[in-house]
Amino acid sequence: MAAVIDVVIIPVLNRYDLLERAIESLDEVETLIVIDNGNGLPDHYLDTIQMRMIAKRRFLWKMPSNLGVATSWNLGIKATPHASGWLLLNSDACFGEDALAIFSQDTDEADVVQAGAPPWCCTWISANAIRRVGLFCERFHPAYMEDVDWERRARVHGMTFVQSAAIVHHDNSSTIASDPVKAERNRETHAANHALYEYRWAQAVNGLPRDMEWSLATRLQQSW
Repeated sequence: MAAVIDVVIIPVLNRYDLLERAIESLDEVETLIVIDNGNGLPDHYLDTIQMRMIAKRRFLWKMPSNLGVATSWNLGIKATPHASGWLLLNSDACFGEDALAIFSQDTDEADVVQAGAPPWCCTWISANAIRRVGLFCERFHPAYMEDVDWERRARVHGMTFVQSAAIVHHDNSSTIASDPVKAERNRETHAANHALYEYRWAQAVNGLPRDMEWSLATRLQQSW
């Protein structure tokens, strides 16, 4: 029997060919949310017969600018608050044959399930974990360190992690590899995000960093 995942959230910026591969590797999901940060997809992208067979409910949100990873993930989670959990799938990752069924079974055993490498290319987070840990810190922009920060907070809260045996293929860093301008900007923003991470955790109280909300200044300075 096909595996069923409540919600799949896939942000994408470019390499739409890999996005299509990612979606087609899904067996059956209740809700698919594609957040198009590159605004390069046609309006009816998710309305083909094949897409309708993969997901019962399909949403394509085309953004006028790049929201970034943390904000995209948070938006998908906020929009589906009644879900039992959320699968955060990189647009350049995909499940192997029958792998989603294996992965889905693992969600019964943990608060967080991961597959592939690095683990955050394919991560399922339970509603319990979001209730306890909270959302991703949107001060990290546009990508990197938001996942490391959230995982560290989750482990402080005692969340259980499982590394699934499900096969997930991942063309790591394909977004920046396909665009020299973005790759150059990433060298700058990655350093800034790493410095922010160190600062947040140096200021931690009772083992946890203070909340840091979305910042317009950071959003403008680190755009790519």
